Amino acid sequence: MVRGLTRLGTKAGFSEGLLGLLGALGADSPELSSAVIAIIAGAGGVGVGVVVGSNLFNLAALLGLSAVVARNVTVRRAPLAFDAAAGVLILAVAAAMSARLLTPVAAAVVLAPVIVPYVAILAVPRRRLRVFRPLLRVVPQNLVEIAYEITHDRPPSRHGSWTPVLLLPVAVAAVVAGSFLMVHSALDAQRALHVSDAIVGTIVLAGLTSLPNLYVALHFARSDRGTALFSSAMNSNSINLTGGLVVPALFVGAGVASGSLSNFGWLAVLTAVSIAAPLAYGRLNRLMGSVIIAIYLIFVLRLVTGA
Repeated sequence: MVRGLTRLGTKAGFSEGLLGLLGALGADSPELSSAVIAIIAGAGGVGVGVVVGSNLFNLAALLGLSAVVARNVTVRRAPLAFDAAAGVLILAVAAAMSARLLTPVAAAVVLAPVIVPYVAILAVPRRRLRVFRPLLRVVPQNLVEIAYEITHDRPPSRHGSWTPVLLLPVAVAAVVAGSFLMVHSALDAQRALHVSDAIVGTIVLAGLTSLPNLYVALHFARSDRGTALFSSAMNSNSINLTGGLVVPALFVGAGVASGSLSNFGWLAVLTAVSIAAPLAYGRLNRLMGSVIIAIYLIFVLRLVTGA
């Protein structure tokens, strides 16, 4: 699915930034499908657990584990601030909706002015950015251009085969069908083993559906593309919260996120640590990666023991 989306973007001449966003969307498709299917099946706690748990796992695995494996990952501060600002705001709005401080409609209204410009900056080809300078006089040019430095590998040409694009419907069907079987198998096992929603959604399904993101992250880490690695993690989390929580809540109500506020607290803490380290030092080393992983393991231990 990732290959089909990025090949479509390459053929259509999309910007490198938008290609990266499409790649993140493809890698996030298992989380989104699993969360929505769980919510539709009446297991709202499991669905929300997949979203929040996947985001926690993303930070621990994509950033923490990658830093440990690569020993030292360099991250440019300007792109970091660009992605982190959008990601933190989306997290805050989703948490406010979970706490019933915002209705799903209000959350969507607040997020639209953030998401639309963010995607627009990614979608505008770099050669046309100068046209928008009169509207962005207070924004440093390098901050506008960073979207093109935080993306997936640039495809070598536009002359690749259309086969991955033609197979996109098959890939979508496979992801949805696989997610359907996985979610319902997990729910059956939950009833048989008397396991809580939190463990099934926040740990088991969240970890399994995040494996495609981990594969991409390790590739970035080993090639010392720390800026792309951080962008991948933040974009993945933003897509999960928006598409797997806020959008479904528009149809089923904010009650779907009830009882998840404490998990949002852990996500906020881990997000803050994951941003602070590279923002301060311009890199993630093994020590900071280990700290991120340790926080996640404490969260898992607390969840399993019910402490």
